[in-house]
Amino acid sequence: MILRRLYLYVVSAAALTLLATGLTLLGGTILLFVFNDPSADSSRGQLAVFTAMTVVALPVWAVHFWFARRLALRDPFERASALRRLYFYWACLVTSVGAMVALAFTLSQLLQPPLDSQRLNALTASQLGWATFVLVVFFAFHFQVASTDRAAAGEEGASSTLRRWYMYLGLLVGLLVMLGGTQALLQLGWTRLADSSFDKFTYLSGPVGLALAGAVMWAFHARAIAVNHAAEDRHSTLRALQGFIAVAISITTALFGASQILYYILARVLGVSNPGNAGDNVAVAAAGPGSALLIYGVAWFLIQRRLARDAGTQEADRQAGVRRLYTNLTALVSLAVWAIGAGGLLWTLAEQLEAPIIGVAAHDWKDPVSLFVTLLAVGAAVWLAHWRQAPWAADRQSLSRKLYVWAALLGSILVVLGAGVGMINALLQQVFSAHPRLNDPNNLDFGHYLAVIVVAAGVGIYHWRVLRSDSAARPARAAVASSAPKAAVMPVISSRVEAAIAPEVIAPHGRRYTLVVTEATDDDVHQALAALPPQASYKLTPTEQTS
Repeated sequence: MILRRLYLYVVSAAALTLLATGLTLLGGTILLFVFNDPSADSSRGQLAVFTAMTVVALPVWAVHFWFARRLALRDPFERASALRRLYFYWACLVTSVGAMVALAFTLSQLLQPPLDSQRLNALTASQLGWATFVLVVFFAFHFQVASTDRAAAGEEGASSTLRRWYMYLGLLVGLLVMLGGTQALLQLGWTRLADSSFDKFTYLSGPVGLALAGAVMWAFHARAIAVNHAAEDRHSTLRALQGFIAVAISITTALFGASQILYYILARVLGVSNPGNAGDNVAVAAAGPGSALLIYGVAWFLIQRRLARDAGTQEADRQAGVRRLYTNLTALVSLAVWAIGAGGLLWTLAEQLEAPIIGVAAHDWKDPVSLFVTLLAVGAAVWLAHWRQAPWAADRQSLSRKLYVWAALLGSILVVLGAGVGMINALLQQVFSAHPRLNDPNNLDFGHYLAVIVVAAGVGIYHWRVLRSDSAARPARAAVASSAPKAAVMPVISSRVEAAIAPEVIAPHGRRYTLVVTEATDDDVHQALAALPPQASYKLTPTEQTS
């Protein structure tokens, strides 16, 4: 049975790929003759190849798809099989992405006359339009058959997971393409307003086509999820994963734009005429980072609201794991950013203080200070927004937090080792030199590496204290298990929660509560107890009611 399915759908997928490619290229070649293109006569050999691809692939795909459909109509298990859903959702993903790309180029060609005052290339626009049409037809066909199968045979387990993989990948791709096109459009418009001589080198049709095609892709999948799968997918891991990937990309791009703008402002305030070789026109230099900050900042805010709304109803364990991974990964990256900024700032200040003492000329400090202050400010802001020294009990003992703390410790210790070697080397170079000189410029490395050691040691000491605090907050499982009072569990018909208070034997002035919860899932209990203070802990032990 499985081998038969595997044969049918692998052949169908291969034939579908060949058929879609052949039809697209065949139509594009025929259009050369329709428009009397000079290259038409030299394309007759290609016409034969593309016709052969189509003629061979069409019956192979049709016959195998017909057999697969016949078996699916006879057997509900065949219709609901994961291999069948894998074929359909793979076809939907590939054809939808291909259609989006073709649509972007088609719209770019069609919008060149009104937006860029360029002549319309009817042949190219027709070829791209034909490719879009072919891919949209294949996508619509497979999407409709998959919807019919889902309505007739249901969808759960692996089949439902495959559908989520397709839909949330499509949603993410459409969102990123839409944001990228919109940001490029805003950047070009900003640049045109700031520098009128830039008009002849820019074309608006490309970013507009990209943004519109991405918007169509994103809107279609967002609508399909909202109408048919909102309740089912609200607590799925893939939905949370898609959201956090989008948030991570948005926050990274927006903060990069903000840091660039802050860097330009600080550098100009300090008198740097050409910060980062961006030119003397600050308005033009700020077009890229400014547009990124606006577009991806808005996306960051909106997607974060959706994630908070999903988690506000009921956050499943795997969703919480994805959230913790995102939070701690963001905290780790931002920690590295502000630590580099702090180390670089102290590096520059140490050089300015040490240089006159040993009698050497120091490098210019304005541009480096602008850069490192920017890294310090942006990195610290993100780190403070995501890092919690004493979060809730479940978050405090999570694997992702432990990975963050140990990674911070490892990184800081390695930096201290490397900087220590550099500092001692700078000192010993003069000690072992035949002609030691105080005014040797290499002596500045002593202050440089000392500044790095100060920052790295501070980061390491802080996270060592966090590690000890987290270890102290971890409940002693053996003590809790041995001293736990026995509670009588009575059968309850209606949904309710009973609480009995018993003397606490672990803490001298604490209390221990025994909760008996009926007719609720593990996720319901975890969500209900999520608001416990950081020092509190609980252990969930499911038991079966007996009549």
